[in-house]
Amino acid sequence: MVNVIGEQIRQTRQARRLSLSDVAGRAKISVATLSRIERDKQGLELGLFLTLCKILRTSPRELLGTESADNVDPLAVRIAALNHTERVELWRELAAARRGDKRNAIRNRLHRLGDEVEELLAQLEFVRAEMESVHSSVRKR
Repeated sequence: MVNVIGEQIRQTRQARRLSLSDVAGRAKISVATLSRIERDKQGLELGLFLTLCKILRTSPRELLGTESADNVDPLAVRIAALNHTERVELWRELAAARRGDKRNAIRNRLHRLGDEVEELLAQLEFVRAEMESVHSSVRKR
């Protein structure tokens, strides 16, 4: 009989003597969501799967099992095949990419704001020069 991922998560959680509440809290999901996942009533996205692996101190390969590989997303199988060091590096790269996207967005906004400030300063300089010119011509009269 092939074990499905939810049952494997439940068995691992119980073997570690962790409550639904403990794991759900650390994974930042509701107890109800984790319960549905464990009963295979709700799908499990890759990011959450990897988070649960980390919380349960197990490898993706152990949770997936070799028998269930046909029913699992090929990407999850490939990630499960990574050794610990490679998985850690993958996590770091994903986190950096996520932070980088936010930083790039902020950098782009600041760049646009900087351009707008430069344009405004140039306009103010132009208006100041015009006012000085008008002021000079009025003095000469």
